[in-house]
Parts: sequence; structure tokens; C-alpha cells
Amino acid sequence: MEIINRVTGWTGSPGRAFAWFRSQLLPSFSDRTAEDLVKDGRAQAAKHYLSRIAEGGYA
Repeated sequence: MEIINRVTGWTGSPGRAFAWFRSQLLPSFSDRTAEDLVKDGRAQAAKHYLSRIAEGGYA
């Protein structure tokens, strides 16, 4: 839920944030989604990725 909350501002709504969570491929993780990372026990890696993007970093 924390990841959904973090991207809601970027996506414009909780529904879009959930869609992003489930479908947006993340290049830094071999095109896996945030959902894939969470399922694999790597939620912290997804959160770190979002922090990096929020600071102006690249995927």
C-alpha cells in the first residue's frame, strides 16, 4: 500500500496508481513491475527506485 500511496500523486488517482503498480515495467529491474518485486519480497527495492525517481534520477 505504501508504494501505491507514493505514486498516486504522479498518476493522479489511486486507481491509476494501482494500474501502474501492476503493469508498469521497470527498466532497472529487467522490466519487472513493482508488483513483481513485492511478490518476490523486494518491496524495499521498489521503494528505493521510487525515491531515486522522485529526486530526478532515471529509471
